[in-house]
Amino acid sequence: MSDRAAALSTLAERVAAREGVADAWTAKSFTDRLFVVEVPPDGRLPEAVRETLHDRDLREADEVYGMEGADGADFAGDLTDGRRYRFVDVRSRGEMQSYVVE
Repeated sequence: MSDRAAALSTLAERVAAREGVADAWTAKSFTDRLFVVEVPPDGRLPEAVRETLHDRDLREADEVYGMEGADGADFAGDLTDGRRYRFVDVRSRGEMQSYVVE
């Protein structure tokens, strides 16, 4: 695991422990590392969490990918037990490799 991956994994643990957050983790999307945050169904992403993520070069996914979000550039959707927000690690954007099996 790279230093950046380890740092973001640790950050996810800290974010998940914050009030108003149900869970947080990192994921891979083709060549980018994503940072996902879930909040309770009636909640919104706390602004302090957003600021923390921005301070660590994590940006709203729809903004990074040039898409218009239905409920904000970071909003990834409503779930039965929460709301999901997605961010892209712009510091290491494009550095990961994906493999296609034919």
